[in-house]
Amino acid sequence: MNTTSLRTSIVIGMALAAVSASAQTTYNGPGTSLDASPADGAAISSAVVNNDASTITFTINSTEAQASYIFYAIEFQILGQAGNGYTGFSNPFGPAVGISTGENAVIDTYGTGATAYTYSGGWVNNGSVAYTAGGTGDTYCTITVPLASLGLMAGNSFYFDVVSTYTSQPNGGPQAAYGALDSTGYPAEANGSYNPYAGNTWYDSATDPTSTFASGASEYTVQAVPEPATWSFLGLGMAGMLGKVLRRRNQ
Repeated sequence: MNTTSLRTSIVIGMALAAVSASAQTTYNGPGTSLDASPADGAAISSAVVNNDASTITFTINSTEAQASYIFYAIEFQILGQAGNGYTGFSNPFGPAVGISTGENAVIDTYGTGATAYTYSGGWVNNGSVAYTAGGTGDTYCTITVPLASLGLMAGNSFYFDVVSTYTSQPNGGPQAAYGALDSTGYPAEANGSYNPYAGNTWYDSATDPTSTFASGASEYTVQAVPEPATWSFLGLGMAGMLGKVLRRRNQ
């Protein structure tokens, strides 16, 4: 291989390394909410998902700045595991929402951070994290959790939905969704009272008439992304090859 070709290969290889360092997908939402004035973060405009070798990151974007009382639930239905997942509605400490066809994991936010849960005969708390960016006063919040905290690994695919509510379960719930990512309009909630919400009214991401969840509109596949150290070794190897060729040419 001549020097020019080798240099080109190195440049291409490093560019691929930069691109492959994470896998990112944007999912657009309706940007609407049940509340007549969605000026508090309840209206979800989009969600951006990406992963690296060991973590997965969700950025929830809203049409207006997020208020301190806005809570989000990210619900997961891992493909191939739906029959074993949670088939009821209420989350561990979140709103009266769920996936009736199977919910294997959930991330519940609490204003400044989030907690990841998996379901195995009951909800298992797998740890909490602070927002890595955004939150109250911003039109987005970013949450990064370990893949393992959601029972995920490279190659897994899942459907997910993001819903917003005005209070967590211990604070006077249950409340159902004010807005949802997989929705063509307002989620089907019976009333607009703040506290409590209609106790017998639930937002089901799988079957609600406004939902696109069943179509797989929000499907993400966890990409196999090498650890940064792997790319470092690759870069060092390519640099070594180039140095070897240059030394030969100079002899």
